[in-house]
Amino acid sequence: MKRSAVVLAGALLSTAFFFGKPSIQFDRLEHDFGEVPENSEQSCRFSFHNAGSATLIIERVGSG
Repeated sequence: MKRSAVVLAGALLSTAFFFGKPSIQFDRLEHDFGEVPENSEQSCRFSFHNAGSATLIIERVGSG
C-alpha cells in the first residue's frame, strides 16, 4: 500500500512537471492617462512575461 502511494505521488509530480501551465505576468495592470485633450493620440505599453513552465500562446488582445 505504501509503495503504491509513493509510485502514484511520483507519477503525479512528473505529470505536473511535463505538462506545466503557462502563466502570464504583467508589470502593471492599469494606466491613468489623466486629462486627455480632445482629438489627441495617446498610447501606453504593458510589459509581460511567461512566468509558467509551458509555452504561452496569446490568442486575443483587447481593451477593457
